[in-house]
Amino acid sequence: MDRGDFSIRLRDFLTRHLYLLAVLSILLLSLFALLAMNALRQRLLEQAQVLVTEREARYHFVLVAEQTDSPYWQEVYAGARAAAAEVDAVVELVGPKSFSTDQTAKQIQIATAARLDGIATCVVEMDLTTQAIDLAVQNQIPVVTLEYDAAESLRQCFVGVNSYDLGQTFGQLVTDQNPVGEIIILVSEDPERASLSENQIVAGLQDYLARYPSLTLNSLEINRDSVFSAEQAIRDLLVNDQSAVRAIISLNVGDTLRVVEALVDDGRASSVGVLGYQENPDVLEYIQSGLIQAVIASDPYQIGYDSILALAEIKTNNRTSDYIPSDLVTIDETNVDTYIQEGSR
Repeated sequence: MDRGDFSIRLRDFLTRHLYLLAVLSILLLSLFALLAMNALRQRLLEQAQVLVTEREARYHFVLVAEQTDSPYWQEVYAGARAAAAEVDAVVELVGPKSFSTDQTAKQIQIATAARLDGIATCVVEMDLTTQAIDLAVQNQIPVVTLEYDAAESLRQCFVGVNSYDLGQTFGQLVTDQNPVGEIIILVSEDPERASLSENQIVAGLQDYLARYPSLTLNSLEINRDSVFSAEQAIRDLLVNDQSAVRAIISLNVGDTLRVVEALVDDGRASSVGVLGYQENPDVLEYIQSGLIQAVIASDPYQIGYDSILALAEIKTNNRTSDYIPSDLVTIDETNVDTYIQEGSR
Protein backbone atom coordinates (compact mmCIF):
# COMPACT_ATOMS: atom_id res chain seq x y z
CA MET A 1 0.00 0.00 0.00
CA ASP A 2 1.45 3.34 -1.02
CA ARG A 3 1.37 6.43 1.08
CA GLY A 4 -1.60 7.88 -0.81
CA ASP A 5 -3.84 4.86 -0.12
CA PHE A 6 -2.85 4.92 3.54
CA SER A 7 -3.77 8.59 3.83
CA ILE A 8 -7.15 7.96 2.20
CA ARG A 9 -7.95 5.05 4.53
CA LEU A 10 -6.82 7.00 7.59
CA ARG A 11 -9.02 9.90 6.57
CA ASP A 12 -12.01 7.56 6.04
CA PHE A 13 -11.41 5.92 9.45
CA LEU A 14 -11.23 9.24 11.25
CA THR A 15 -14.30 10.54 9.42
CA ARG A 16 -16.40 7.50 10.40
CA HIS A 17 -15.32 7.63 14.05
CA LEU A 18 -15.71 11.36 14.33
CA TYR A 19 -19.21 10.94 12.97
CA LEU A 20 -19.92 8.30 15.61
CA LEU A 21 -18.48 10.55 18.32
CA ALA A 22 -20.64 13.42 17.14
CA VAL A 23 -23.75 11.23 17.17
CA LEU A 24 -22.87 9.94 20.64
CA SER A 25 -22.31 13.50 21.91
CA ILE A 26 -25.68 14.58 20.56
CA LEU A 27 -27.37 11.61 22.23
CA LEU A 28 -25.71 12.37 25.57
CA LEU A 29 -26.63 16.04 25.36
CA SER A 30 -30.20 15.10 24.53
CA LEU A 31 -30.31 12.74 27.50
CA PHE A 32 -28.97 15.41 29.87
CA ALA A 33 -31.45 17.93 28.48
CA LEU A 34 -34.31 15.47 28.96
CA LEU A 35 -33.29 14.79 32.56
CA ALA A 36 -33.00 18.51 33.27
CA MET A 37 -36.40 19.16 31.69
CA ASN A 38 -37.98 16.40 33.77
CA ALA A 39 -36.42 17.80 36.95
CA LEU A 40 -37.62 21.30 36.08
CA ARG A 41 -41.07 19.98 35.24
CA GLN A 42 -41.28 18.16 38.58
CA ARG A 43 -40.18 21.27 40.46
CA LEU A 44 -42.73 23.41 38.62
CA LEU A 45 -45.43 20.86 39.36
CA GLU A 46 -44.55 20.93 43.06
CA GLN A 47 -44.57 24.73 43.11
CA ALA A 48 -47.83 24.80 41.22
CA GLN A 49 -49.34 22.38 43.73
CA VAL A 50 -48.33 24.69 46.58
CA LEU A 51 -49.90 27.65 44.79
CA VAL A 52 -53.06 25.70 44.09
CA THR A 53 -53.26 24.70 47.76
CA GLU A 54 -52.84 28.31 48.83
CA ARG A 55 -55.39 29.53 46.28
CA GLU A 56 -57.88 26.87 47.35
CA ALA A 57 -57.48 27.73 51.03
CA ARG A 58 -59.71 30.49 52.30
CA TYR A 59 -56.93 32.31 54.17
CA HIS A 60 -53.15 32.55 53.98
CA PHE A 61 -51.60 33.43 57.36
CA VAL A 62 -48.00 33.82 58.49
CA LEU A 63 -46.47 32.94 61.86
CA VAL A 64 -43.43 35.08 62.70
CA ALA A 65 -41.19 33.21 65.16
CA GLU A 66 -38.34 34.42 67.33
CA GLN A 67 -36.29 31.37 66.27
CA THR A 68 -37.78 29.06 63.67
CA ASP A 69 -35.67 26.03 64.53
CA SER A 70 -36.22 26.10 68.32
CA PRO A 71 -38.36 23.29 69.79
CA TYR A 72 -40.66 25.87 71.38
CA TRP A 73 -41.51 27.63 68.11
CA GLN A 74 -41.82 24.34 66.25
CA GLU A 75 -44.47 23.36 68.79
CA VAL A 76 -46.20 26.73 68.32
CA TYR A 77 -46.17 26.08 64.58
CA ALA A 78 -47.66 22.61 65.05
CA GLY A 79 -50.59 24.13 66.92
CA ALA A 80 -50.96 26.83 64.26
CA ARG A 81 -51.10 24.24 61.48
CA ALA A 82 -53.75 22.24 63.35
CA ALA A 83 -55.95 25.33 63.71
CA ALA A 84 -55.34 26.32 60.08
CA ALA A 85 -56.65 22.97 58.92
CA GLU A 86 -59.88 23.61 60.85
CA VAL A 87 -60.53 27.08 59.41
CA ASP A 88 -59.58 26.37 55.78
CA ALA A 89 -56.28 28.23 55.91
CA VAL A 90 -52.60 27.71 55.29
CA VAL A 91 -49.99 29.09 57.67
CA GLU A 92 -46.34 29.70 56.88
CA LEU A 93 -43.56 29.81 59.50
CA VAL A 94 -41.00 32.60 58.99
CA GLY A 95 -38.25 34.19 61.04
CA PRO A 96 -34.53 33.84 61.79
CA LYS A 97 -32.86 30.58 62.75
CA SER A 98 -30.89 32.42 65.43
CA PHE A 99 -31.88 35.36 67.61
CA SER A 100 -32.11 38.72 65.82
CA THR A 101 -33.47 42.03 67.05
CA ASP A 102 -34.78 43.29 63.70
CA GLN A 103 -35.98 40.21 61.80
CA THR A 104 -39.44 40.20 63.40
CA ALA A 105 -40.28 43.66 62.09
CA LYS A 106 -38.85 42.82 58.65
CA GLN A 107 -40.96 39.67 58.39
CA ILE A 108 -44.11 41.61 59.36
CA GLN A 109 -43.30 44.18 56.68
CA ILE A 110 -42.83 41.45 54.06
CA ALA A 111 -46.17 39.86 55.01
CA THR A 112 -47.82 43.27 54.78
CA ALA A 113 -46.36 43.94 51.34
CA ALA A 114 -47.56 40.48 50.21
CA ARG A 115 -51.09 41.35 51.34
CA LEU A 116 -51.48 38.18 53.39
CA ASP A 117 -54.68 37.56 55.31
CA GLY A 118 -53.23 37.76 58.80
CA ILE A 119 -50.08 37.79 60.91
CA ALA A 120 -49.36 36.02 64.20
CA THR A 121 -46.09 37.37 65.56
CA CYS A 122 -43.69 37.31 68.44
CA VAL A 123 -42.41 40.61 69.84
CA VAL A 124 -38.64 41.02 70.10
CA GLU A 125 -37.69 44.67 69.64
CA MET A 126 -40.63 46.70 70.92
CA ASP A 127 -40.42 49.91 68.88
CA LEU A 128 -39.63 48.31 65.50
CA THR A 129 -42.21 45.59 65.98
CA THR A 130 -44.89 48.06 67.07
CA GLN A 131 -44.30 50.19 63.97
CA ALA A 132 -44.50 47.14 61.71
CA ILE A 133 -47.69 45.91 63.42
CA ASP A 134 -49.35 49.31 63.10
CA LEU A 135 -48.51 49.47 59.40
CA ALA A 136 -50.02 46.02 58.82
CA VAL A 137 -53.25 46.86 60.64
CA GLN A 138 -53.52 50.18 58.82
CA ASN A 139 -53.37 48.12 55.62
CA GLN A 140 -56.32 46.00 56.80
CA ILE A 141 -54.18 43.00 57.77
CA PRO A 142 -55.07 41.67 61.24
CA VAL A 143 -52.24 41.02 63.69
CA VAL A 144 -52.16 38.78 66.75
CA THR A 145 -49.20 38.91 69.15
CA LEU A 146 -48.17 35.81 71.07
CA GLU A 147 -45.98 34.86 74.03
CA TYR A 148 -44.97 38.52 74.65
CA ASP A 149 -47.26 41.44 73.87
CA ALA A 150 -46.98 44.82 72.17
CA ALA A 151 -49.88 46.34 74.08
CA GLU A 152 -49.32 49.88 72.75
CA SER A 153 -49.60 48.72 69.13
CA LEU A 154 -52.73 48.34 67.02
CA ARG A 155 -52.69 44.55 67.32
CA GLN A 156 -56.17 43.08 67.73
CA CYS A 157 -55.36 40.24 70.12
CA PHE A 158 -52.67 38.91 72.44
CA VAL A 159 -52.35 35.16 73.03
CA GLY A 160 -50.10 34.21 75.90
CA VAL A 161 -49.34 34.43 79.57
CA ASN A 162 -50.41 37.19 81.93
CA SER A 163 -46.95 38.53 82.76
CA TYR A 164 -47.90 39.96 86.14
CA ASP A 165 -49.35 36.58 87.15
CA LEU A 166 -46.14 34.93 85.98
CA GLY A 167 -44.14 37.20 88.31
CA GLN A 168 -46.48 36.33 91.17
CA THR A 169 -45.97 32.61 90.48
CA PHE A 170 -42.20 33.07 90.59
CA GLY A 171 -42.66 34.82 93.94
CA GLN A 172 -44.59 31.88 95.31
CA LEU A 173 -41.90 29.42 94.20
CA VAL A 174 -39.18 31.56 95.78
CA THR A 175 -40.90 31.86 99.14
CA ASP A 176 -41.74 28.15 99.22
CA GLN A 177 -38.07 27.17 99.07
CA ASN A 178 -35.88 30.23 99.77
CA PRO A 179 -37.44 32.38 102.51
CA VAL A 180 -34.23 34.29 103.40
CA GLY A 181 -31.59 36.01 101.29
CA GLU A 182 -31.13 37.70 97.92
CA ILE A 183 -33.14 36.86 94.82
CA ILE A 184 -31.69 37.76 91.41
CA ILE A 185 -33.81 38.08 88.28
CA LEU A 186 -32.09 38.29 84.90
CA VAL A 187 -33.38 41.13 82.72
CA SER A 188 -32.41 42.67 79.41
CA GLU A 189 -29.50 45.10 79.47
CA ASP A 190 -30.97 47.12 76.60
CA PRO A 191 -34.00 49.20 77.73
CA GLU A 192 -35.35 48.98 74.17
CA ARG A 193 -35.39 45.20 74.53
CA ALA A 194 -36.94 45.26 77.99
CA SER A 195 -40.49 44.64 76.90
CA LEU A 196 -43.60 45.64 78.79
CA SER A 197 -44.08 41.93 79.55
CA GLU A 198 -40.68 41.69 81.23
CA ASN A 199 -41.43 44.78 83.31
CA GLN A 200 -44.76 43.31 84.37
CA ILE A 201 -43.09 40.05 85.41
CA VAL A 202 -40.70 42.02 87.64
CA ALA A 203 -43.62 44.05 89.04
CA GLY A 204 -45.56 40.90 89.92
CA LEU A 205 -42.50 39.40 91.60
CA GLN A 206 -41.77 42.60 93.55
CA ASP A 207 -45.34 42.85 94.81
CA TYR A 208 -45.34 39.23 95.97
CA LEU A 209 -41.96 39.46 97.72
CA ALA A 210 -42.95 42.73 99.45
CA ARG A 211 -44.64 40.55 102.08
CA TYR A 212 -41.32 38.91 102.96
CA PRO A 213 -38.84 41.41 104.45
CA SER A 214 -36.23 38.66 104.81
CA LEU A 215 -35.96 38.49 101.03
CA THR A 216 -34.41 41.14 98.80
CA LEU A 217 -34.87 41.33 95.03
CA ASN A 218 -32.21 42.61 92.66
CA SER A 219 -31.93 42.47 88.89
CA LEU A 220 -28.94 41.49 86.77
CA GLU A 221 -28.83 43.05 83.32
CA ILE A 222 -27.92 40.61 80.55
CA ASN A 223 -26.69 41.44 77.07
CA ARG A 224 -28.56 38.82 75.05
CA ASP A 225 -26.89 39.77 71.78
CA SER A 226 -23.87 37.80 72.97
CA VAL A 227 -23.94 34.36 74.59
CA PHE A 228 -20.50 35.01 76.07
CA SER A 229 -21.54 38.35 77.61
CA ALA A 230 -24.54 36.75 79.28
CA GLU A 231 -22.45 33.90 80.66
CA GLN A 232 -19.76 36.26 81.92
CA ALA A 233 -22.30 38.49 83.68
CA ILE A 234 -23.66 35.46 85.58
CA ARG A 235 -20.18 34.27 86.53
CA ASP A 236 -19.21 37.76 87.70
CA LEU A 237 -22.30 37.82 89.91
CA LEU A 238 -21.28 34.57 91.59
CA VAL A 239 -17.72 35.76 92.13
CA ASN A 240 -18.76 39.10 93.61
CA ASP A 241 -21.53 37.74 95.85
CA GLN A 242 -20.40 34.54 97.50
CA SER A 243 -23.05 34.05 100.16
CA ALA A 244 -26.23 36.13 99.88
CA VAL A 245 -27.77 34.81 96.65
CA ARG A 246 -30.44 32.20 97.35
CA ALA A 247 -32.14 31.96 93.96
CA ILE A 248 -31.68 33.13 90.37
CA ILE A 249 -34.71 33.61 88.10
CA SER A 250 -34.30 33.39 84.33
CA LEU A 251 -36.90 34.43 81.77
CA ASN A 252 -35.61 32.35 78.84
CA VAL A 253 -34.18 28.89 78.31
CA GLY A 254 -30.75 30.04 77.15
CA ASP A 255 -30.13 32.05 80.31
CA THR A 256 -31.46 29.20 82.48
CA LEU A 257 -28.91 26.77 81.06
CA ARG A 258 -26.08 29.28 81.43
CA VAL A 259 -27.00 29.84 85.08
CA VAL A 260 -26.84 26.10 85.77
CA GLU A 261 -23.44 25.77 84.06
CA ALA A 262 -22.02 28.72 86.00
CA LEU A 263 -23.29 27.38 89.33
CA VAL A 264 -21.86 23.92 88.67
CA ASP A 265 -18.47 25.39 87.74
CA ASP A 266 -18.54 27.56 90.87
CA GLY A 267 -19.51 24.64 93.11
CA ARG A 268 -22.74 26.30 94.26
CA ALA A 269 -25.36 24.25 92.44
CA SER A 270 -26.70 22.87 95.72
CA SER A 271 -26.92 26.22 97.54
CA VAL A 272 -28.51 28.48 94.90
CA GLY A 273 -31.94 27.64 93.49
CA VAL A 274 -32.59 28.09 89.78
CA LEU A 275 -36.04 29.06 88.52
CA GLY A 276 -36.78 29.44 84.82
CA TYR A 277 -39.44 30.20 82.27
CA GLN A 278 -40.13 27.65 79.51
CA GLU A 279 -38.46 24.31 79.05
CA ASN A 280 -36.51 22.15 76.65
CA PRO A 281 -35.02 18.63 77.01
CA ASP A 282 -31.87 19.93 78.74
CA VAL A 283 -33.91 21.96 81.23
CA LEU A 284 -36.09 18.93 82.03
CA GLU A 285 -33.00 16.78 82.54
CA TYR A 286 -31.58 19.36 84.96
CA ILE A 287 -34.84 19.33 86.92
CA GLN A 288 -34.61 15.55 87.19
CA SER A 289 -31.04 15.79 88.47
CA GLY A 290 -31.87 18.56 90.95
CA LEU A 291 -29.84 21.30 89.28
CA ILE A 292 -32.97 23.34 88.53
CA GLN A 293 -35.54 23.87 91.28
CA ALA A 294 -38.48 24.49 88.94
CA VAL A 295 -39.56 26.09 85.69
CA ILE A 296 -42.86 27.63 84.72
CA ALA A 297 -44.02 26.70 81.23
CA SER A 298 -46.85 27.71 78.97
CA ASP A 299 -48.37 25.48 76.30
CA PRO A 300 -46.78 26.50 72.98
CA TYR A 301 -49.08 24.23 70.95
CA GLN A 302 -52.16 25.90 72.43
CA ILE A 303 -50.68 29.37 71.87
CA GLY A 304 -50.13 28.62 68.18
CA TYR A 305 -53.56 27.05 67.87
CA ASP A 306 -55.39 29.94 69.53
CA SER A 307 -53.50 32.58 67.54
CA ILE A 308 -54.69 31.18 64.20
CA LEU A 309 -58.26 30.79 65.44
CA ALA A 310 -58.15 34.43 66.53
CA LEU A 311 -56.97 35.55 63.09
CA ALA A 312 -59.73 33.52 61.41
CA GLU A 313 -62.33 35.05 63.74
CA ILE A 314 -61.13 38.55 62.87
CA LYS A 315 -61.40 37.76 59.16
CA THR A 316 -64.87 36.22 59.58
CA ASN A 317 -66.46 38.45 62.22
CA ASN A 318 -64.17 41.49 62.18
CA ARG A 319 -63.51 41.05 65.90
CA THR A 320 -62.02 38.69 68.49
CA SER A 321 -61.05 38.71 72.17
CA ASP A 322 -58.43 41.25 73.10
CA TYR A 323 -56.64 38.71 75.30
CA ILE A 324 -56.60 34.92 75.16
CA PRO A 325 -54.77 33.54 78.22
CA SER A 326 -52.41 30.60 78.08
CA ASP A 327 -52.36 28.18 81.00
CA LEU A 328 -49.21 27.88 83.09
CA VAL A 329 -47.76 24.70 84.52
CA THR A 330 -45.01 24.52 87.15
CA ILE A 331 -42.55 21.70 86.51
CA ASP A 332 -40.40 20.47 89.39
CA GLU A 333 -39.04 17.20 90.73
CA THR A 334 -42.51 16.05 91.78
CA ASN A 335 -44.01 16.02 88.28
CA VAL A 336 -41.18 16.26 85.75
CA ASP A 337 -41.24 12.55 84.89
CA THR A 338 -45.00 12.65 84.26
CA TYR A 339 -44.60 15.83 82.22
CA ILE A 340 -41.97 14.19 80.01
CA GLN A 341 -44.08 11.05 79.53
CA GLU A 342 -47.15 13.01 78.57
CA GLY A 343 -45.16 15.18 76.20
CA SER A 344 -43.72 12.14 74.39
CA ARG A 345 -47.10 10.66 73.52
